[in-house]
Amino acid sequence: VESIFFPKIDAPEISADVTFPDGTPASVTDQATQRLETAIVAVGERHGSSDQPLIKTLHRVVGTGSNEGGGGGFGGGGGEGSHTGHIQIQLSDNTTRDLSSAQVLDLWREEAGEIPGVESLQFKTASKGPAGKSLEFKLLAPPDRMSELEKIVEATKRKLSTYTGVKDVDDDSRPGKWELQLTSRREGMALGVPLERIARTVRASYYGEEVMRLQRGRHEVKLMVRYPKEERQSLAKLDEVRVDAGDGVQRPITELADVAVVRGYSEINRIDQRRSITISADVIEGKGNAQEIVRDLKTSFLNQQLIDYPWLTIRWEGRQEQRAESISSLFTGMGIALVVMYVLLTVQFSSYIQPVIVMGVIPFGFVGAIWGHAIMDIPLTLFSMLGLVALTGVVVNDSIVLVDFINARIRKGIPVQEAILEAGTRRFRPVLLTSMTTIAGLLPILTETSFQAQMVIPMAVSLCFGLSLATLLVLVLVPTFYSIYGMAMGDRLTDQSTVKQLKEAVGFSGDSVLSPTTSPQ
Repeated sequence: VESIFFPKIDAPEISADVTFPDGTPASVTDQATQRLETAIVAVGERHGSSDQPLIKTLHRVVGTGSNEGGGGGFGGGGGEGSHTGHIQIQLSDNTTRDLSSAQVLDLWREEAGEIPGVESLQFKTASKGPAGKSLEFKLLAPPDRMSELEKIVEATKRKLSTYTGVKDVDDDSRPGKWELQLTSRREGMALGVPLERIARTVRASYYGEEVMRLQRGRHEVKLMVRYPKEERQSLAKLDEVRVDAGDGVQRPITELADVAVVRGYSEINRIDQRRSITISADVIEGKGNAQEIVRDLKTSFLNQQLIDYPWLTIRWEGRQEQRAESISSLFTGMGIALVVMYVLLTVQFSSYIQPVIVMGVIPFGFVGAIWGHAIMDIPLTLFSMLGLVALTGVVVNDSIVLVDFINARIRKGIPVQEAILEAGTRRFRPVLLTSMTTIAGLLPILTETSFQAQMVIPMAVSLCFGLSLATLLVLVLVPTFYSIYGMAMGDRLTDQSTVKQLKEAVGFSGDSVLSPTTSPQ
């Protein structure tokens, strides 16, 4: 049975964010957003009609990206500038369309195709489900290993792209604008010229240096000294910039420092003083499974990277992190619930073994729940797990009915085997009705076809099928378990029953044990 812990929820809105390298003209971004707009309009015309349109509204903007997480916490969206663009689509109500928002998003992605020169292209649904993308993790490295870290990131992205159903592979390492990087030369260091003075000289040459302020009426005017405009419009004159070395001699900048034109980083992320790059990807349900991809990626690729690069650290986030937290919380809650159930049953039956007989049917209820998901052809989700937790408290009802009846018959002096056989015939109808009423109440949810009910259907499947199998098995398992318990206890069950009858006959309510010589009167 496939497992999708956080299934995608149908959403009323979808969006796309396109990001080019910093400094890209707005005209290039505008053409890209127009292409995306044409693609979604084509999808709407193909799968909608004039009476029931697929798209209600469309909003396109250049110069800003989406500031909301959408399908993932970062990437392709947030930020402003001519290099970013955003398209927001409001879909028609899900009762009037045959496609889910995830299916529309997939069709939009295929229709748009690849956009040349794009740095990031992200398609998102505005669902209110768990934050984070299907795949999201960080690679951490010391600051002096950035070049190697970037190579590992690119290799990891290529590996992710080979998996079926994986789309929108991205990372949050964005190249910034072109910049001048100055590095001191030996000559400059020998002359005692600090790098800060060289940088300030370059800034003053192009931006200007304030030398004084003039009073013009009520206003103050800054007087800036800088190179003429024709020498500041290009970097051709940069080599002629002269720096005061401190000895009264103006020397060319190239004698004191090396100048390199490179791209910097648009942002630098650190965790625990280590540089980090986040890699994310989306998985199309039905074409790929995030859990299987993560499992294969860890064993076949990432583990080898950790061996080859001991300084590398991998930190899983997004839905993988939330999945681990949810499973831990669920198992903790289930463990507490089982302990409380055992204590209550121990007090009720005055036995340490009989609660185990009652709770012994719980694992078989889980088997029925898994079979139910296979029969209905739906994956296991978070709500399936919640249904399993609820199932632990429901399936024991039938067991309690049988065990309590057997105990009542034994207290009246009936032999154990005869009491067990009588319980199977006399309690068959109550056991059946106890389960059928619960199953009947859940059937409307199980047969619901609307998009809104898709999240709770797995919970109903867990309860209905788990309780159905447990009801059939409890009529065999509980008598069998009790029979083994009766054989293990031997005559002690009958002796305890006889003593209790004698106590009731003489009206004895104390804790003392009747001796064999006590008179029946």
